[in-house]
Amino acid sequence: MNKNEVLFEVSSNFRTLVKNISKEWKKSNEYNLSFAQFKALYRLNKRGPLKVSQLADSLGITPAATTGVTDKLLAEGYVKRERAENDRRIVFITITEKGEEIIRKVTESQKETIHMFFDVLPEEDIEHLRRIFGKMLSSIDHTDHTD
Repeated sequence: MNKNEVLFEVSSNFRTLVKNISKEWKKSNEYNLSFAQFKALYRLNKRGPLKVSQLADSLGITPAATTGVTDKLLAEGYVKRERAENDRRIVFITITEKGEEIIRKVTESQKETIHMFFDVLPEEDIEHLRRIFGKMLSSIDHTDHTD
């Protein structure tokens, strides 16, 4: 197989895998959080308060889409918006205790789903995937910032 065929196969398999993971996420998600909402909470929990633009960058979506995601989280009491004291135009999104609790619950309930997909791989392969995906995402981030 030539390189283009191999890359097409890898891309196709990856899309199928992501689609199946997403389907399982929805099936086993008893907390009524979209994956984008979960990802936003997860990022905020790991990194602390972020400006809307920073959160958008880390999620790979537009600031407008991020506002839509955070509006739902705000309505549920999972996040709060805070204006910067020195520049009231800047808004930070901060996870609340309720948001931290839902992250713990969702993470626990999704363990089985995650393991269902990845337990077929040895630890070494999982580390390779982490490295490979990190490198690919870093490359995408770098490309986006240089345009």
